[in-house]
Amino acid sequence: MPQQLTISAKDLGAFAYADPCPRCLWVQLHVKKLPYQTFPGIFSSIDRYNKLVVSRFFLREGKPPAWLASVGDIAETVDPPTYHKFSVVHQETGVTLRGEADGIFRLRDGSYAIVDYKTARYTPGQERMLPQYHAQLNGYAFIGNRLGLGPVSKLALVYMEPVTTGEPVQQAEVVDEAGFRLNLSATVVPVPLQPDTLIPPLLERARQLFATPRCPPGKDGCPNCAALAGLVASLG
Repeated sequence: MPQQLTISAKDLGAFAYADPCPRCLWVQLHVKKLPYQTFPGIFSSIDRYNKLVVSRFFLREGKPPAWLASVGDIAETVDPPTYHKFSVVHQETGVTLRGEADGIFRLRDGSYAIVDYKTARYTPGQERMLPQYHAQLNGYAFIGNRLGLGPVSKLALVYMEPVTTGEPVQQAEVVDEAGFRLNLSATVVPVPLQPDTLIPPLLERARQLFATPRCPPGKDGCPNCAALAGLVASLG
C-alpha cells in the first residue's frame, strides 16, 4: 500500500507560490533530516512569549490588547491544540493536513479567528512571503472548520517588531538588575479567508509530487538547487 502523505500547513504553504521549484518541494517532502537546518530557538521563545502575554492580559483585563482590535470582537482566547490533535485527513487526496496555530480566539458572534505571530518587521519585502503565509493560515482554518473550532471568520498575521531605536530604548526602566527589556511593536495584517478554494488544490499538488518516485529537475535559476550542486561538486 502506498505511503500516505502527512504535511504541515506551514510546509503546504510552499506549494502556493506561482512558480515553485519542484525539486526543492520534492526534497522537502521526502528528506526529513536535511543538513544545516538549525532554527534559532530564540524565535520559538518569543512566539511562546507572545501567546502567554496575550492570554494573561485577557485573563487579567477581560479583553484582548488594543492592537488586536482589528481581528474582531474577541470573547475569549482558546488554547491552540498541538499538531497531534489539530489535524484532518482530506478524503479526496488521502493527505493528512496538520499544524499548530499560534493564536485562536472565539469571537462574540460564535465564529473563530486564527492568527500567526511573526517576529519580524513588516516591510514591502515581506510581501514575497505572503502566498506561503496565506496558505498556512488558511490551512489552519481548513482544519479548524472540521474539528469544531469553526466557522473560522478571520485570519491575520501579527508582525511583532523589536523596537531597537528611538525613545523607548532611552527609558531608564528598560534596564533593571536582571538585564533589560525588549519592546515589541505589533502590526496586524489581515489574510483573505479562502480555505475551501485554496487548500484542496494545494493538497492535490503535494500528493502528486509526493507520489513521484524520482526527484524531478529543478527550476532554472533556483538558488537552492545551485547551492546543492555546488555542495555535491565540492564533495567530489
